[in-house]
Amino acid sequence: MTSSYFNEWLDEYNDYMRLYMLFGDEYYLVHARETLTALKEIIARAERHKSIVCKIMSNTVHAY
Repeated sequence: MTSSYFNEWLDEYNDYMRLYMLFGDEYYLVHARETLTALKEIIARAERHKSIVCKIMSNTVHAY
């Protein structure tokens, strides 16, 4: 995954937080938290994928 993909999620989070700060509407805060949660899940998935690929590409036998 490219860093620009993560930047889009962070931009969305920042936009919702700005709207929350400006208007104080809980709707924006809820969506900001949902965006951040989704971003964390995507990053964790990407890290797991990276770990699996490194193990596949290595010459060592790894236990799963």
